[in-house]
Amino acid sequence: ASYPLGDVGGAWVCMFLAYICFAQMAVLNVITGYFCQSAVEGASLDPDLVAQKILASKRMYTSRIAEIFAEIDADGSGYINLHEFEEHLKDDHTKAYFDSLGIDASDVWTLFKLMDADSGHQIDLEEFTDGCLRLSGGAKSLDLA
Repeated sequence: ASYPLGDVGGAWVCMFLAYICFAQMAVLNVITGYFCQSAVEGASLDPDLVAQKILASKRMYTSRIAEIFAEIDADGSGYINLHEFEEHLKDDHTKAYFDSLGIDASDVWTLFKLMDADSGHQIDLEEFTDGCLRLSGGAKSLDLA
């Protein structure tokens, strides 16, 4: 196919060969992309990978919640009282983090009571973590029952 182009000039032969190489690479790239996309979609539906992703996300949230608990616990007692909780939720950064978890922090007293599982008027790290994880996101069918 390139022999008639040789009569026109060597530059045309080089351009034709470059075009053929480019077209071949483009077709191979599309085929490879299709198979890679199929593999990624198949892997995203794997129950083990989904469970690992959920656990990793929960660990990340738990560690961040523990950091926030340490910030709120101003006196270092290991417990948060309502006053400490109110003072810290005046900070826009903390409110924004609670909003990112899907927790409405506008009513501090109600939020405190929901997290205070043992009604001891103070929240420890376990109650705070469990409360944040339980209250994050939308209502679940168990919450509505």
